[in-house]
Amino acid sequence: MTLLNWIESSGGPLVLLPRSLRTEWKGVAGDDYEDACGEDDYLGVLRRKWGVAIVLGDEPFRTAVIQRADGPAIVRWMYAPTADQLLELAIHVDLDGRKPVETLHVQLLDEPYVILDSAAEIAGAETVEFRPPLGVRMIRTYVVRDDAKDVGVVLHAFAVSA
Repeated sequence: MTLLNWIESSGGPLVLLPRSLRTEWKGVAGDDYEDACGEDDYLGVLRRKWGVAIVLGDEPFRTAVIQRADGPAIVRWMYAPTADQLLELAIHVDLDGRKPVETLHVQLLDEPYVILDSAAEIAGAETVEFRPPLGVRMIRTYVVRDDAKDVGVVLHAFAVSA
């Protein structure tokens, strides 16, 4: 399988923001980290004077961006014996007909985004960078399990809406 750039937090949530705004994130040096920790859903929006940050809430799962047939998706490792088994499920699961556990309506900018630890100040922070598809207006969250293989993932799939 393809090697992925995984990111983990120091215990709090991860955040997704436009690369052009990453220096605005202050982590524990400001209110950003504390506000991000208040998000209990799988995804949440923090509105700031400088723009919007999306919080990857719930649990601080190990996270990467994968390429699926329907476009890029954020995959969060709930449990699996190996990365290969987790990625096999995340990449090939058919999401058509599955009901998302959450849908976040948000307009993403047409630029690269970064995922980083919400506690981090951006200088020197580890990030995962990717470009969401053009025209994204929704992020649908799916919790996918294969109990026979002991694999569970959270998938955040990007969708265009009218």
